[in-house]
Order: sequence, then C-alpha cells, then structure tokens
Amino acid sequence: MRWIAQPQRRGKRPGQSGQGAVEFALVGGLFFFLVFSIVNAGFFLYGRAAVQHAADVGVALLSTEGQCMTYTVGGLCIALASNCPNYDLGTTPPTADEVAVCAMDQQGFDGTPLVTVSSIAIWKVTEQSNGTFTTVTSGCSGPCEDEYGVNGNTILDNWPPSSRVVVGSPDFAELQVTFSYRLIATSGSLTMTTDNVFRMEPQQ
Repeated sequence: MRWIAQPQRRGKRPGQSGQGAVEFALVGGLFFFLVFSIVNAGFFLYGRAAVQHAADVGVALLSTEGQCMTYTVGGLCIALASNCPNYDLGTTPPTADEVAVCAMDQQGFDGTPLVTVSSIAIWKVTEQSNGTFTTVTSGCSGPCEDEYGVNGNTILDNWPPSSRVVVGSPDFAELQVTFSYRLIATSGSLTMTTDNVFRMEPQQ
C-alpha cells in the first residue's frame, strides 16, 4: 500500500505579516509623488499658457492704443466692457493701459485654477547694440514704468500713455505680468513673470 503525502499548509514566518505594509510604504510614496507631480505639471502648464495668452492680447492693444487718453491728441480708446474690474461706468474714457488690463481680464487669466496674478507692469525700454533691452530711466521720476493691480488699480504711474512716442521713432515697451502658481499637496508656490517686448504703433 502506498501512502500519498498530503500538502501541508505553510504557516507565516515570524515578521512576515507586516511585509505588505512595508512594501506599500516604500512604493506608495513614490506612486503618489509621481501622480501629484503629473497633476501639478498639467495645471501649471495650463495656467502659464493662459497668462501668456492674456499678455499677448494686452500687448496687441497696448501697441495700437498706445497714446490714447482723454486729454491728448491720441484720441479716445476703445470702450471697456461693463464686466471689467476697472470699468468706469462710462464717466471717463479709459486710457490705453486700462483697455489692456480689461482685455487681459476678459481672457480669464486670473480665473485659472491655482494661478494668482499679482501685478501688471508696463516698462519703457530701449534696445542695446547686443539686441537686449534695458529699462529707460531718463525723462521719468524713476524708472519709466506703470504698474497696475489685477483689478486695474494704479500702483505706479511713471510713464503715462500720454507721454509715449508713437510716430517717427516709436517707443519700445515691455509688458510684464507677475503671477504665482500654488502647488498641489504642498504649501509651496512658484512665482513667475511673462515678458513681452513690443513697439508702439502709429495712432489713427
């Protein structure tokens, strides 16, 4: 008579019960890091593209509406939309800068998830022999710069549209939008700026 040995159930070795938890702790951290990194990168690229697009729209208006103000020969700027943060209820025609801030707001650059725009600056710049641009300081009380909050409020007014040259040898200008991106799952943030250099166009 032959005896067939029955398979025996193997018991767990000492210390084996926590092996799965340890493996998950080692691999899970890396997994969640990769997931949040991908999500952060996606939102960041989307937000940066939205701000850059809004800046491009602002540049187009600043270059063509460059000198228009209520009290200059530049004429009146285009009207602001009633839902712009700097809408003046039609009592005072807007300046070129106000038109640009309104247009950028209409593009939703401050409504992008995790992105906050802090300031909008317009600099007068001059081209150097090496092709770079530097800020002009002569003829202004300090750097020739105008700065606005995201709601259109004036922070600095050293280079009003009325003083910009738009005929003959038009001024060069730089639009700089400063914004921050709040990282997901951390308390950190990234602060960046867009830089668009352009030339004023002759006014009608």
